[in-house]
Amino acid sequence: MKLLKKASIASVMLAASMFATSANAAQFITITGPSGTFGDDDVTCATTAPCTFTRSFEFVTPAGFNITSVDISSVATTNPLTNIDFSSVTFNGINFNILSTGTQEFRNLLNQNLIAGATNVLNVTGTSGGNAAFSGNLAFSSVAAVPEPTTWMLMLLGMAGIGFSMRRKAAPTLRVRYT
Repeated sequence: MKLLKKASIASVMLAASMFATSANAAQFITITGPSGTFGDDDVTCATTAPCTFTRSFEFVTPAGFNITSVDISSVATTNPLTNIDFSSVTFNGINFNILSTGTQEFRNLLNQNLIAGATNVLNVTGTSGGNAAFSGNLAFSSVAAVPEPTTWMLMLLGMAGIGFSMRRKAAPTLRVRYT
């Protein structure tokens, strides 16, 4: 009986391992309140190194926020020394600023407008040296909307019109008297 139980457990574990996804198992995105983190702790090559990779992260704009700043960095690993070279990092189709390249790469994107309740997409593509990682941070904030110059102009013209109509002398009224 024990042998049969062990054999069935082993067959279930073998079947589960055959269908497990290994490439994206370490990919993560976490958003809590005004900040978040994303990354992949295990960008490995299935065949020979170096290899190319693409990772996509999606999230909905957190309630109450309309601006975000994002940064990302590669993490070099040892035994053997490998790293990531980013070929493209975009947020909703906007390219990140390149701050440094080489063994450790940094990129950022500052003060990007967000739409309430919209789905945002962060794409990372590059080359992995075989066993590397990257991580990033999201910072959310809210800024009150500032009227555009044309709005200010229309508002001032409206106020001037009201002021003009209040200061204008009333036209004399014609009175007719019958005696």
